[in-house]
Amino acid sequence: MSVIVIGEPGKIERLNKGKSLLVIENDYIAIDIETTGLDTSYDEILELGAVKYSGGVEVSRFQSLVKPEYEISEFITELTGITNEMVANAPSISDVLPDFLNFISQSLLVGHNVNFDINFIYDRCEELGLSPFSNDFVDTMRLSRRLYPNWKNHKLSTMINELGIGEVVEHRALGDCIQTAKSYEALKAYAKEIDADLSIKRSSYFSAKDIVAHAGSELYNPDSPLFGKVVVFTGTLERMPRRDAMQLVVDIGGFCGDSITKQTNFLVLGNNDYCSSIKGGKSNKQKKAEKLILEGQDISIISENVFYEMMEE
Repeated sequence: MSVIVIGEPGKIERLNKGKSLLVIENDYIAIDIETTGLDTSYDEILELGAVKYSGGVEVSRFQSLVKPEYEISEFITELTGITNEMVANAPSISDVLPDFLNFISQSLLVGHNVNFDINFIYDRCEELGLSPFSNDFVDTMRLSRRLYPNWKNHKLSTMINELGIGEVVEHRALGDCIQTAKSYEALKAYAKEIDADLSIKRSSYFSAKDIVAHAGSELYNPDSPLFGKVVVFTGTLERMPRRDAMQLVVDIGGFCGDSITKQTNFLVLGNNDYCSSIKGGKSNKQKKAEKLILEGQDISIISENVFYEMMEE
């Protein structure tokens, strides 16, 4: 149930709402809705869309216009293309929402700025006496902020342009579902490419370019085997946070990278990952490094322990 929090007028706490996750999954349902406005207390759902993916491949779709109780404003018609004539014979939200919920079942949901959609659906479920809407979900806006912190913003229009998905947001439920799903697939591919650690808190997230050498560092050492070399880390380090290890590299006169490229000289595996890699478990960074080594690139894959030994040389 939803409750109004005492002392915070108007704030709704949705007690059964699902969790916002930062995960890479191949089975999910992309969702999107169009509404008459932004306020869940006063505005209505105009359209529901959902596209089911299995193994990253589309397998089925759901789409329906919804007849609102009040007329659609000219602004919303201009934005979405949905007219009062188009919804005149559409089902009511009480008729169509159960079918939508049956389609998505308990699947993981993916959407852009999807909290907006989730909250509208959650509140309509409660109003209609339906089961609580508790699906966990992935917000591609949150994911893009994590992976591409330097974009000018993380609107859907920006995301699809930056990722090469499209140029114009359709502002129709089904079209936006498809654009969002394509973006999610691109974000997943990039996260795997750079071996992104999505488990860390956003406040502690950083990229290699954020690591700057301390002025006058006593560690600066042109004789170090890491001096002038590009070092990339993967896995969890035993002795220190990854950021601290990267700081050591730049202070000694080296460089750090987020992903494996032809310019990479050393890939450092956390000790636990180094051990597991001997048994066959390898990160995407390690696989790419091995591929480049076989192609003749000068890259060394070392353990965390060897990294510290090189730091001491």
